[in-house]
This record gives sequence, C-alpha cells and structure tokens, in this order.
Amino acid sequence: MPRLSALVTIFYLQPVMQVATAGSAPVHPGSAQVSAAHFHHVHLNVTDPKATIAFYKKFFGANEVRYRGLSDALFSEKSFILLTKVPTAPPIGLGTSLWHIGWAGVDGPSEFAWRTKEGIGVQTPATPFGSNYYMYFWGPDREVIEIWTASKNHRFEHVHLLASNLNSTLTWFHDNLGLSPLLPAPEPVTGVATNYIKVDNVSISVMEVPAHGQPRPSWWPAEVADTIAKTDGTVIDHIAFSFPDIKPVFQRIKSAGVEIVRPIAKSTEYGLTSCFVRGPDGLLVEIVEELPIPEGIWQRRP
Repeated sequence: MPRLSALVTIFYLQPVMQVATAGSAPVHPGSAQVSAAHFHHVHLNVTDPKATIAFYKKFFGANEVRYRGLSDALFSEKSFILLTKVPTAPPIGLGTSLWHIGWAGVDGPSEFAWRTKEGIGVQTPATPFGSNYYMYFWGPDREVIEIWTASKNHRFEHVHLLASNLNSTLTWFHDNLGLSPLLPAPEPVTGVATNYIKVDNVSISVMEVPAHGQPRPSWWPAEVADTIAKTDGTVIDHIAFSFPDIKPVFQRIKSAGVEIVRPIAKSTEYGLTSCFVRGPDGLLVEIVEELPIPEGIWQRRP
C-alpha cells in the first residue's frame, strides 16, 4: 500500500519515535484505560502446508517452526503465521476488510526482478511511489502479499485493513485492545483517508473505503464492494493479538457488546488458549493467552 507523508515514513523507519505503541496507548476522553495487546499471529487457510512453508521461507525469509510442539508454522521477526489445512482452495478474500499482509524491502526493482525470476506470481508489479516502491505478489493460495521499501529492511512489517468507517475501526481497536492510532487525524493517501496502528513491530494500516460512487485509486482492490465480507474461511482467515491473561479481556469485550464468535477454549491442534471475537467490518480477531514474544515462545502454559 503506498503511504504518502514524510511523517509516516519516519514512523516506519524509526520505531523509537512512535507516538503510540503496544505499551503506551493514550486514553481517549471518557474511556477507561485498557492494557495494550501484543501482536501474535496471522492465520492462513492453506491447501498444502508444506508448500506454503517452503514459499514463505524462500521468498520472505520466514523460519519454519513447530508451534508449541504440535503444529507446523512459520515465524517472522516477532510474529507467527499459523496454518490450517483445508481440502479445497479457500476464497482469496479480496472482498474482505483484511486486504493483505506485508514485508519491508530495500531495492524495489531488484527485489521484484529476483522474485519474478524465481517464479512468484505477480498481482501488481513494482511501482514507484515517491522515492520508494510497492509491489504485490500472490501467495500459494492466492493470498496477497505486499513489499513496501520505505523501511529499508526485509522484516514482516504490516497488515492492511479496509474500513467502512475509519474512526469506528480505530475506536474499536482502542476500546477493546488498547491500541491507539499513530496520527492524531487521518491523512489522505491518494485521496483515501488513512491512519495506522503500531503493535510491537507490526503496523496495521487502515484505509477507509471511499463512499459509493466516489472515485477510487487505480491500485484499489476492485473486489471490495460497498458491503465488506467476513474474513472467516478466506485464505487470510484472521489476525490474532495476545495478553498474558485473557479472562478479564474477554469479560470486558463481552460486556461491551462485541460479538463473541467463540468463547475461551484451548485448541488441541495448536495448544493455545484463546477466544474469537468479531472485529470491525467482519474481521475475525483471535485473542490469545500468551506472554509477549520472545518470552511467549519459550513459556508453555498448561
């Protein structure tokens, strides 16, 4: 996703300058302070887990891990990518609020040339934006993956969300997960209202869907309609956040009237204790009971 202002580029390049991170969510007037969540994982539905693992290892430098000794998974920087094997190809999900996941890059043209030479599927070629480049690739099950070169590294960097109402989405993340926007007011990115949430080392970019009949940028996903579909069952099924103790978090979210998709339970497949709730615009959100990474990698809870 192209990002316009020098201010936001500074946020991406210099984490010490973040105005709101996972440990310092400011309190909105009239709202109680909520401890901030940590980013835990992206969850993919895949037809061939071994092929998916090989793909992300080769093209994005992710590490193959055995999550909690139970499930083959990936680990990139400070986040997991968990996988669920499905019998048929899942919907690609471009009509949902969860547009894509993204890594940073350094040299746009050469990185694009190498990946295409190695056979990766191209959704959008390397495109200059200011002094940087963005490009989109297809994953093994047609998930969309961006490379954006502003940060000048090769780390897992962001998740990109689309919102029917930007302020409502930002309020949901603040009130339920303790995460506040980086910018005091939205900025226009090629005419689209945009803000960002920083969770540990991961940036959540949030763009407001233009109103019906309003022009959309050339790079906007054509599959996004006025009504945004749920993410459940698509290739990028959901994103997950963690707290050391999720019981009070679950009770607070339930009391606030947030839709509970699945109450707290322990997964036999992954060995984690979590709950699922409905986020803005059909986004499926998992809340995991876990210490922050890297401590959370080594501590195994009963």
